[in-house]
Parts: sequence; structure tokens; C-alpha cells
Amino acid sequence: MAQSLSKASTDARRIKRLDDSVVNRIAAGEIIIQPANALKELLENSIDAGSTMIEILVKEGGLKLLQITDNGHGIDKDDMKILCERFTTSKIETYHDLERISTYGFRGEALASISHISRLSVTSKTKASPLAYKCQYVNGQLANSNGRSDPNAEPKPVAGKDGTQITVEDLFYNVPSRLKSFRSKSDEFSKIVDVVTRYAVHTNQVGFSCKKFGEPYLVLSTRPQATTEEKIRSLYGSEVASELLNLNLTSEELSGVDRSPTQDFGLLEVTGFVSNSSYLNKKKITHIFFINDRLVSCNPLKRIINSVYQFFLPKGSHPFVYLSLKIKPENIDVNIHPTKRELRFLYEDDIMEIIRDKLHSLLAATDSSRKFRSQNAISSSKRRPDFDEPDSSSYATHQPIKKYRQENRLVRVDASQAKLESFLNKESSATEETSSPGGAQNLSSSKQDDEVSVGPDANMAQSSYSYNDTEWTDVKLSSIISLKKSVSESADRDLTNIFSNCSYVGIVDEKKRLCCFQSDVRLYVCDYGAVLNELFYQMTLDNFMNYGEMRLVDGVALEEILSALYKSTDEQLKPIEEVILSIWEMKEMFETYFKIKIFEHEGEHRVSCLPLIAKDITFSMSKLPFFFYRLGSLIDYEDEKACLEGIIRELALLHIPEPLVSDEDSEDSSVEHDNNLLSKKEALEHYLEHRVFPLLKQKFLAPKEVDSAVVQIADLPGLYKVFERC
Repeated sequence: MAQSLSKASTDARRIKRLDDSVVNRIAAGEIIIQPANALKELLENSIDAGSTMIEILVKEGGLKLLQITDNGHGIDKDDMKILCERFTTSKIETYHDLERISTYGFRGEALASISHISRLSVTSKTKASPLAYKCQYVNGQLANSNGRSDPNAEPKPVAGKDGTQITVEDLFYNVPSRLKSFRSKSDEFSKIVDVVTRYAVHTNQVGFSCKKFGEPYLVLSTRPQATTEEKIRSLYGSEVASELLNLNLTSEELSGVDRSPTQDFGLLEVTGFVSNSSYLNKKKITHIFFINDRLVSCNPLKRIINSVYQFFLPKGSHPFVYLSLKIKPENIDVNIHPTKRELRFLYEDDIMEIIRDKLHSLLAATDSSRKFRSQNAISSSKRRPDFDEPDSSSYATHQPIKKYRQENRLVRVDASQAKLESFLNKESSATEETSSPGGAQNLSSSKQDDEVSVGPDANMAQSSYSYNDTEWTDVKLSSIISLKKSVSESADRDLTNIFSNCSYVGIVDEKKRLCCFQSDVRLYVCDYGAVLNELFYQMTLDNFMNYGEMRLVDGVALEEILSALYKSTDEQLKPIEEVILSIWEMKEMFETYFKIKIFEHEGEHRVSCLPLIAKDITFSMSKLPFFFYRLGSLIDYEDEKACLEGIIRELALLHIPEPLVSDEDSEDSSVEHDNNLLSKKEALEHYLEHRVFPLLKQKFLAPKEVDSAVVQIADLPGLYKVFERC
């Protein structure tokens, strides 16, 4: 007895070959997961057949009936015998054909898989055939009229139109576990409609219609001649269609992308439509991605697009995105997933970067205005009664409901509204010194300013200003593109939203450069020196090669500028000759990229022009010694990206306002000193409120590093708990 049990257990562990019917059913379950997968395979076959009209009929979510009818080329009678056998296809002949595949199907498994898990019938007619032929299939083989596999069965001649009609009945009837997993037939129908909708948007010169069995109306319908915009309007509504942007990257544009001439990413074309920043949709719409006309779920592309939109849409809003990519077939591997929903291609990261930059520039170019929906207080469907014949019952019935506002959450300032003071010119001798930015570090105290200054604060009156009104220079340097990309990627969305809705309150500490601002119902204190350092860096980067000019009459000698710094400090500095030589050797680069013009006159190297990074944003000339010293001693001129980033950083530091009170100033309590300090503070307040903070609201992408420089100190709900009023 024990011997027989041991033998039985040993036999149970032996490796056995699975029966073909089991293998085929397992394979079918991998390819056809749900009715929508079956429909997708059948749709692609119809499109490959050159159809111009495809009709879909669905019953009970496609589980009871899924019928697709097209007017394509049809299937030849002789081919119908092997139509549902595995690995039979007209799309490819050799494995190398996959490298240039241009059709949807290629494995020859779809119909075979469907026939193993449903009752399948096919009716087809070619133009050359006088009759249509109908066949039934079971487990990949022709079946007789009783629905059983019969090797002697033949296609049955029937009346029919050119094209093919495929009928799938009782899907998963022999896989009860899969059938039980479908909880809602309406959900399955919604998935089918979603698949048809995506193909309808993408496929040109093909019309689609879809309806439920027994219903008199069509769920969706598109014309073969309809444009993509018309199809989106029909399928997604006018709210989406009216806010679309055409995203188009042709081969000519792609060839102009700044990259090595030997580098070829294989990206041939990008077309599609995306919603603009005015489209505010709370319901998530699945992105539509086609790569080489193949519907795919490309997670890297989805992440890239969402990362761009987070800077243009409020939290909780979702964009509409339809993109079609054309990539060289030899760069794509389509044989990744059983359902063909995924694929892999070469240079994925580079292609994603190109698309991201194009989308960001497209949205940024159209982000100058927004549209908002408004709602009438009185419904247009109800006419107000005439005054001559008042209807008391009407008034009694439709009395408006009184709404009480929440005082503890009421925002009493409008961040988008300018003050009258912003239109007044602030004329003060202190304006140029305080509203003009300086370095991140102090070169000297106020008593040393006369020594460090080269007299240029006085020379400011002898300088002429002009801002570029010429045609914008489009910069395609890879280093600048990379720096802009880094700015976008490092931006913190929540912090950016805080600054985009901020209202300036006032300076808290002149010495520590602290100011307050309000955003929504919260009050914040920030180190405006650290914040403006990042703002001016981004502005200098964005306006690269498009700066304004500050021309200095007769120029100022570099030797004179730097000598003031050397005289004012006891620190060991780099020899002045080496600093000047380092700057002089790069004078052409400074002039071309940064509008810093240097010329030689009587043995002196003179500065004749300095950049203005934006209108109404200037700097104090007393900071030039420190600025030029750093240009000549700290910049790495061997590496392009490091060089440009370093110079842009120095320009940003140059423009930061200085602390108003130094240690020496704080000991001076004279009336003249107090009046001078008050004048400087008023000028700085005006500069911050009417020049700088509007730029913070419009242009600033706050990086995560600035988070430590911004602290919330109060909010209205919290204040109401203490004071019970505001």
C-alpha cells in the first residue's frame, strides 16, 4: 500500500506536456483580457483592411455579443479556412519584417485567441467575389452548423456587401472564473466606447459608429471626412475643442533641434492636440498616445506631459492630450506585450525631452490670458415678471437664498489689481541706490561706499538706457536649454502658487532683508534677498541674449573699478592684472551674450555698456567692483554650461537690493541719518511693491531651495480664533 502511494506521488511530480487546447486557452487569456481588448484587435484588423467605415454593435458590455462590420478589402474564400489558426497573418513573412512593420497586426494571434474563448463567426466578401462567405470557428478550426470543429467544413456562400463582419458571441463562456470577474457590464461597455473614441480621433479617412444592441440611437458616430478638431468636438465636446492647441513638430523642425550632427534620435514627426491653460477640467481624461499609428500606454510620456502641465493648471485640473509620434520602425520593438499596449524605442529620454520642451514653449506662449466660466445669478430659463402685472407667487417661490460669507476665510485683497502708486514715478536720490540691486554680500559699509564706488552712482545720471525692442533672438544653445530645463524640474508647485497669488505688505527688517506678503488667507515673511536671487537668475536666463543696454558715457576703466575694491579690503585677492586679462580674453563672449561691452583705449580696458535684464530693473554701480572681480576670478571659462550659469548667477547677485541698515549706520541717531534712512526705505518699498513683486507673480517658478526662506506666520482662521474679528 505504501509502495503504491509513493509511486503515485512520484508520477504526479513528473513534467508533462500540456494539451494544445490548454495552451491555446492560456494564450487567449493573456491576449484577450476583457471585451475591449477583443474589440481593439478587431478594429485594427478592419483599419489594416483599408476600411472607410466601421460599425460596432455591443450587447451586455461585449460579453454576450460583439460585432464589428467594415467595408474593407475582405477575406479571400481560400484564406478563410486558416483564418483563425495561430500565427497566420498577411502582415509579415519574416522576423526582420518587424523592424519595418507599418500595420497594426503582425502576430496572427488575435482571431485565434478569440475563437478559443467565444463562439466566433466571420462573413466576408472581396470585390472580386460575386458572393460573400460565412464561416464559424471553434478553437481555431472551422466548425460545422452544430458548432463543433470539423476539418471537412467549408465556407458557406451567403448574400453580403464588400467587406467583413466578425461576430463574437458568449465571450469567456468556457472561462467561468474570468467571466465572474466582470462586475459591471456598463463598465465594460464604457471601456469599449473609450477604445473606439481613441481610434476615431486618430484614424483619418475612416468613420466610426457604435451602438448598444436594441437601442435606436448611436453612442458615437464620426464621418470619414471629418478633421481631427471636428472629431474631438464631436466626441469630447465643444469645451475641449475650443481650448485646443495644435502641437506639431515636423522633420524640418526636428532637424533644427540643438544636438550633435552625428546624433539621430529616429523621431520623424510629432502631431496632435493639447488643451491650453484655460481648460479647467476636474474629471481626468486618459491621454491618447499613438506611436507609429499604434495605440499605446506610454508611462514616460505621460509623466513628462503631467510635469509640464503642473505649472500651468491649478491643482485638481486635468488636461486633454492627443499625441501621435512617428519614429523610425527599426528603432521600435513592438513585440513587448501580449496586448501590444506597450512598446520600447531607442533614445526614449532624448525624445521625451524634445516633446517636453515643445509643449512647455507652446503653453508658455499662450499663457498670457485665461478664460473663466461665469454663471448668471438669475436662470435664463425663467423670465422675470412684468412690473405692470407682478406675480406674487412667482416672487414667493423663487426668493434667492441668502448666503452668509465666511469672514474668517474672506480674502480682502486682490493680488491681480495694481495700486495707483505703481503709476507714479518715484524720484529720489536713494532710489538708484536702494532700488538698484547689489550683491548677495556687502562689499562695504555705507561709510566705505564712497571709497568702493567708482563714482558711478553719480555717473548713472550720465548714462543712457535702452531696452531691446528689436526682434527676439531665439536661443538654441544646448547649455541654455539644459539650464531652463533644470529650472522647470526643480520648481515647487505649491510654493510657485503661493507667489503667483501674493500681495506685498511691507518690509519687516531692513537689515536682514525680511518682508511680509499675503497669499490667499495666509501671511508670510520671506528673505527677499534669497527669493530675488532666484527670480533674477530665472529672468536673466529667460532673457539670454535679449537684454537691454545701459551705455556709459566715455566708459569706465576696469582698472579704476577694481582698484576701489583692492583698496577697501585687506584680504588676499587675485592679482588685478590676471583678473582684467581673464575678462578681456572673453570680451567677445560678454558682448554677444550679455551686452557687456569692453574696449581698449590708451592702454586701459574700459566698460562702455552693461546689461539690463528687464525693464525697470537696474542695479547700483557701486557693486561693480565685486561683480567684475568674481567674473575674472571665479568663472570656469573652459566649460560652456558652467561658464554661462556662473555669469548668469553673478548678474542675479548684482541685482539684489542691499540691506538698508549696516552696523555702523545703526549707531548713528542723527536727524539727517534718520531722514536719509526713511527716504531709502520708502524708495525700496516702492521698488519691491511695484517693480519686483509683480514679476514674482508673473514669472517666478519657485524652486524647492527657496522654501526655507519663506515662513508662514499667520492665517485668518487662526487670527479669528484669537480676536474674533479682523
